[in-house]
Amino acid sequence: MRVVRILFMVFMIIASTMGGAFLKFTEVMNDPNPLPTPKANNELVAQPQESSTTSGETELVVAEKTAQPENNSTRGSVSVLVVGLDNVEGGSRTDAIALAIFDAENAALRIASVPRDSRVYIPGRGWDKINHAYVYGGINLLRETLVNLTGIPVDYFVKINYRSFPRIVDILGGVDIDVEKRLYYTDYSGKLFINIPKGRQHMDGKTALGYVRFRHDPLGDIGRVQRQQKFINLMMDKIKTPAILPRVPALLGEIMDAVDTDLAPLEALKLLQFANSLSKDRITMFMAPGKSGFSKNVSYWILDNKAFSKQLTAELPPADDNILEAVEGFNLDRPEGENYADFDSEKIAELRDQIMSIRILNGDGEKGIGKRAAQIFQRIGIEVPYTGNARHYDYKASSIIYPPDGDESVKQGAMALAELCGIKNERLIQPDKRATSLTLIIGHDKEELFSRLEPLNS
Repeated sequence: MRVVRILFMVFMIIASTMGGAFLKFTEVMNDPNPLPTPKANNELVAQPQESSTTSGETELVVAEKTAQPENNSTRGSVSVLVVGLDNVEGGSRTDAIALAIFDAENAALRIASVPRDSRVYIPGRGWDKINHAYVYGGINLLRETLVNLTGIPVDYFVKINYRSFPRIVDILGGVDIDVEKRLYYTDYSGKLFINIPKGRQHMDGKTALGYVRFRHDPLGDIGRVQRQQKFINLMMDKIKTPAILPRVPALLGEIMDAVDTDLAPLEALKLLQFANSLSKDRITMFMAPGKSGFSKNVSYWILDNKAFSKQLTAELPPADDNILEAVEGFNLDRPEGENYADFDSEKIAELRDQIMSIRILNGDGEKGIGKRAAQIFQRIGIEVPYTGNARHYDYKASSIIYPPDGDESVKQGAMALAELCGIKNERLIQPDKRATSLTLIIGHDKEELFSRLEPLNS
């Protein structure tokens, strides 16, 4: 089932470009800024420290004593939570969870799969399997849990029901797969019957669904992810063939019937056009690393959060000129000509009175940034009682956080700070439960920020 959430992205990515020519999506093709504006309202909550499970398995957690919100805000990226739902006993559970990160700045697409049995901190509920978050609080609680786990804002969601999956595969004419061993499982209560022989098989939609859902062997969920990634690669190759082109309209219709999303159609097409401009080596799929373990006699996938964080933020080799040319214009940067402030003394005084005091965190990694920024703001007349380091140094864009339980003046101060710094993207200005006061996190755009602020001191 986990393949469904990625397959949606893959099918739509490829089909959208075919559709660009075949269905004349000129509105998207001619848009100078095809990536939609992120709109996430992501708040991180403090999660308690736990050093080990009851069975002695070491568990790596995100929280630290000096933890700061890991809002990996990036003007050139959009992240989408993709969830595969399995209907059971009249309700729904998440049988697949993935985070698709469209990164225009690095000309890349990352798709991170999180095993459904991963042991995570669910805000308001405590430590549990991540797939329980949806049961407890629907897509919003699952989104909050994933933000808390990864530190990456989640801008949009896509929910997929696997019942339409077989029809989509059949439209493509099935797929040929070398099955590594016999896959057999019978579940009368769940009405799931899988019996796939070993060897090369031509699979129709029903058989393919059994192949990607099978998890009843010693590898369990991990083996299933491996088979799903194998299936995805084969389908990616097939969907690019000219023989599939006449089936694109029907395929798009099937997928639209199969999903529930807060992405508007044009926004989805913008993302898909961007993704299809990438070469295959710029699209990476991986699973959150960890190991099997137990806590209170319950089996879990114990995440290695440090390794997972490295996967999510790993530097990619430079893209070649063809890729850079293909993705040119796919960004969320501020419009040209708006990087520099043009304030008179009265306007500066007005903003200063609203801001009053800020904390500064270094999210770039270069030494001395906090001190440099503090001196600039202090010369403007804004107090800086604290400077320090952010949780990581991969903040591509500077961002602002503030306490969510403050009065209206706190939010006004955040908006005034954003105006002063030229931060216009709304998702970079957020309330956060771990912010004790108005805080500026300085990212890789530091020189733009400083070049905007330093003239105000003269």
